[in-house]
Amino acid sequence: MEVYFNFISNNPVLFFLFFLILIFLIISEFNNFTQKYKSITPQEAVFLINKDAFLLDVRNDSELSQGIIKNSKHINFSSIQSNIDTIKEYSNKPTIVYCKSGVRSSSVSNILTKNNFNEVYSMKGGFEAWVSDNLPIVKS
Repeated sequence: MEVYFNFISNNPVLFFLFFLILIFLIISEFNNFTQKYKSITPQEAVFLINKDAFLLDVRNDSELSQGIIKNSKHINFSSIQSNIDTIKEYSNKPTIVYCKSGVRSSSVSNILTKNNFNEVYSMKGGFEAWVSDNLPIVKS
């Protein structure tokens, strides 16, 4: 035990960094454990789409020029709170949320679960992952 105390006293910066990383890992695992939505891959999303899931695109208007996933409904990320009532009819269907890279869709997935959507999924990697997996898109 004395060896540990010597190491800590001789290397306080290393100990502090170790402790900091440990705290971040615990917080991250806690968040993953308590989140009410599930993160899925584009391939898993295809499986759900084939079972009549609702697709919600939360990208910005400027990002739509890259294309969309067929049958998805677009609501801009910044206006999701004010437009939540327009998609309430889908609250009992599996709902897949996607954005450009998967970050904004996690935030929207949290919002949907708080608004009583039963089965919410956030697509890992977002639209970029969908395209990189060579899955079909529709360009206008």
